[in-house]
Amino acid sequence: MRLAKIMEEKMRNKKIVSLFLAALSVAGVLFFAGCSGSNSTPMSQTSQPSVTNSSQPTVTNSNDQSGLPPDPGEAGKQTLAGIDSDHDGVRDDVQRYIAQTYPNSAKTRAALTQDAKVVQSELLDANSKQLSMQHSDEEDKAASCLNSLAGLDNSINMQKKLEAVILNTDDRNRAYFKYNDQLGGEVFSLLPDDSSYCAFDVNTMSN
Repeated sequence: MRLAKIMEEKMRNKKIVSLFLAALSVAGVLFFAGCSGSNSTPMSQTSQPSVTNSSQPTVTNSNDQSGLPPDPGEAGKQTLAGIDSDHDGVRDDVQRYIAQTYPNSAKTRAALTQDAKVVQSELLDANSKQLSMQHSDEEDKAASCLNSLAGLDNSINMQKKLEAVILNTDDRNRAYFKYNDQLGGEVFSLLPDDSSYCAFDVNTMSN
């Protein structure tokens, strides 16, 4: 039963959730366009191959928000890549969301940062099947890491909320659709929930 549930939820993360988020994003874009006009940029003009950052995720101290970048606001939605002022592989708005939503758990912030970096790479490299396959493996590792720390149900809920923040424009949803299309017809193995898949040292964090 647990295996079936994990498979079902992982497929939902990669396919069904993106459909739901795309519908919400398109509705939001249409509403915004009716009020002030659309200013989206085609994926083909902004998408560039990304380099996966293998360094440990940047984690903000639980009671210190001074190290966070400023909120990019609407400027952060003008391109597919968005604004990443500290060049850590995570958009500024996403970095702020993780730090402010989970201020009491360094492990959770680190695990979600690992996942956010992967999803960002999936968007930027959506035109490449080879890189999409690589990022799919990386996403599975990030999910296994978070599952091991937060439990399956909590992990799924956290990932859904994080993807809603990341896929906040029509261009980003289209890129995520393209990434998923690149995975069509492929076979994937299921990873166990294990903190060894975390891209950071869990033992150095107290919570």
